[in-house]
Amino acid sequence: MTKKKLLIITGSFGNGHIQATESIMSQIDLNEIDVYKHDLFLEAHPLLTTVAKTYYINSFTHFRTSYKMFYYSRPNAVDKSFYKYYGLNKLLKLVAEYNPDLILVTFPTPVMSVLKNRLNIDIPIVTVITDYRLHKNWVTPYSEGYYVACNETKNDLMKVGVDENLIHVTGIPINEAFSESIDCEQWLKSFNLDPNKKTILMVAGAFGVLRGFDEMIQQLIKKDENRQIVVVCGRNHELAQQLKNKFKNYSQVLIMGYTKEMNQWMASCDIMITKPGGITISEALARKIPLILYNPAPGQELENAKYFNRTRLAKIANNPNETIRIADHLLDHPLELRHMQQSMETHRKPTASRHIASLINEQLTKSYHKPLQDKKVIKYAKLFS
Repeated sequence: MTKKKLLIITGSFGNGHIQATESIMSQIDLNEIDVYKHDLFLEAHPLLTTVAKTYYINSFTHFRTSYKMFYYSRPNAVDKSFYKYYGLNKLLKLVAEYNPDLILVTFPTPVMSVLKNRLNIDIPIVTVITDYRLHKNWVTPYSEGYYVACNETKNDLMKVGVDENLIHVTGIPINEAFSESIDCEQWLKSFNLDPNKKTILMVAGAFGVLRGFDEMIQQLIKKDENRQIVVVCGRNHELAQQLKNKFKNYSQVLIMGYTKEMNQWMASCDIMITKPGGITISEALARKIPLILYNPAPGQELENAKYFNRTRLAKIANNPNETIRIADHLLDHPLELRHMQQSMETHRKPTASRHIASLINEQLTKSYHKPLQDKKVIKYAKLFS
């Protein structure tokens, strides 16, 4: 029997979309399905996309106003985007090369709508939305399906005209290791940390964009000697070295750079201070670690934070002093921490990746489209490149 072909379109603006893609791929039977994964924008326009990624990363600290204007501009105009044709030439070449049975989108890519609206290509498209609220660039008219985090995202899609039957509330796909058992006592001991102390996990994010760590660390350990702090600085080597120098004589403070062991740290700590990226907070939700979401930037971060705050999964802190106050309060009120964990138990969807893979397999089973006319694709590729 001929294997079905799945083309995945993703993006490397941050780590989240790539991580979500890999989590889904880990649940797909590669003996039955050929999978082709592409970072569309980076492959199509590497230099311009690198510049755009630099802007995106810095938008969390330096360009908040301009990013806010971009993100919230004309929210209901789902078929309007100034970069609607960005990457189209590359996309059409991929479609012509693979002639896939299904296209899976894990990054908000408005160019996907051109395949349906302008070219009438009948290859089915499904989308995994990796945040908790909708942005218009996630919407592909005439799409065959959306896999979303929660009912609020589903309602957002229905408000812009998406058929309810096409929307599946699966949760955001994460590595299923985040629901497996961890020996937390042994894990902390292996880093010379005390399992009997209250442990605070502070995460700078994938690119180390958070600030104010030194002040928060000092105040948090000053309040109670029965506390210890683990700081993950991500790829910000300068921040990691600065904090290591400052706290080298503090046995209750562990400073590290990038780590692939967030699962173990989330399982072993009592609260977590982080920025509200969709994947990070979904992993924390699976691990049921109460969250303090630090100074969320306007856009998807702020919308994620509002959702988690409203559903009692997290607290929002806008500055170091507010972060310290909230952390002190939570650590001094274990009953409130338990209530947050109970809410997390209700909302968590740790098997989202498996659920989405199952839906993809179902879609592929019934997928049938006409053979692609290469001449038509090449014609439009040249026209809109």
